[in-house]
Parts: sequence; structure tokens; C-alpha cells
Amino acid sequence: MKEDIVKAKKLAEEVLILSRNTLLVNLRFLDMALSQFTLCCIEESTIMTDGRYILYNPKHVLTEFKKQRETTVRDYLHMVMHCVYRHMFVNPTIDRPLWNLACDIAVENAITELGLKCAQAKRETYQSENLKILREKLKILTAEKVYNHLKTSVIN
Repeated sequence: MKEDIVKAKKLAEEVLILSRNTLLVNLRFLDMALSQFTLCCIEESTIMTDGRYILYNPKHVLTEFKKQRETTVRDYLHMVMHCVYRHMFVNPTIDRPLWNLACDIAVENAITELGLKCAQAKRETYQSENLKILREKLKILTAEKVYNHLKTSVIN
């Protein structure tokens, strides 16, 4: 049993390295951002970053990779983009769940607009209509603009 866990951890790490390398081939200008993380295995949750580590659940990574390889590439880029945009540095009085949603929307839109075949995950399909509506209203989707829009239209 313990041997299976070690194998899953090693395989998930290889998937994440492959995802990073795929992005490096396509986005060479993001070399430093893509390569800054240390991989750290966790038992709970899915995959996330604190800006220094990529914390990953091997089961989640392997399940998503098995479903669609592009998902792990997109997830990796998603985390990197949050760091590049400095989304974690925000006023502590902000509505955190709403801010996190706005950041995810802005990052997913930016990834979609890059048009990278290697990061075209299935979730793009169901996001496209909502992103289109937001783009018509806001023109450019930054986390700040999306947050303000959500705060005024959803909460009021």
C-alpha cells in the first residue's frame, strides 16, 4: 500500500513537471515564473500554490491528467498567472471569496485569450458564454474590474 502511494506521488510529480515543461516550450518568456515553485505533496484538497510551493494531491493530479492532459497544463498556468498578477496581495478588508472568484475569472479569461492548444481544457467550453457576457460589459477582464462588477451586480 505504501509503495502505491510513493508511486502515485512520483507519477503526479512527473505529470506536473511535464505540464511545466509544456508551458515552457510555448511560453518561454514565463521561464522564471513557471520554474520558481517547489513541488510539495499533500493528502487533502486538489492543487494550489502559496507563491513558493505547488501543493498537490497526487490522486487529484493523476485523475485530472487521465481525463484530459490539457487540464493539468491549464491548472499549472492558472496558478502561475495568479502569482504573476499578484492576486494574493490584496486589502484584508476585501470580500475574499468574491475576490478569489474574480481572480479565477480573470485568469481563466487570460489563459483562453492566449489560445494555447496545450491548455485548452474542457472547462473552457462552459466558461465561454459567461466570459463573453463579461467582456461585453467590461471590455478588459482584470480581477479588479470583475470584482467591482460582481460586487455591484451580484450583491446588490
